[in-house]
Amino acid sequence: MSGASTRPGAQQVNDRLNYLTPTKKPAGWATDAVGRRKRLYDTPKTPYRRLLASGILSDTQQAELRAHHDSLDPVAIATEIDRIQQQLIRLAAEKTRELEREVQAVTAHPNPSGIKLHRRQAS
Repeated sequence: MSGASTRPGAQQVNDRLNYLTPTKKPAGWATDAVGRRKRLYDTPKTPYRRLLASGILSDTQQAELRAHHDSLDPVAIATEIDRIQQQLIRLAAEKTRELEREVQAVTAHPNPSGIKLHRRQAS
């Protein structure tokens, strides 16, 4: 299940999403007493659990998935994802400040002390 990826952290994000994050799926519709339709959802499960429950995997494939699932360390995954996110924030910080300065220069109001008003005298 561990594949080579050119994006740092991609495997950790995929593992967290597919093995550790339960999601609910739409299961149908119901109608309340007034006649309004309401969406019904199933019990939240991880994609890993859904795949095991589907019955389409061979015993070997199930064993491989279980072994990979059992090898995962949720705390280490979350820590690594956070580390990469903080690194991205640091790398983007200077560019963000540069863009903010450009926007401020374009949208800045003129200095009112340099504006002269000529008043007409009432006749």
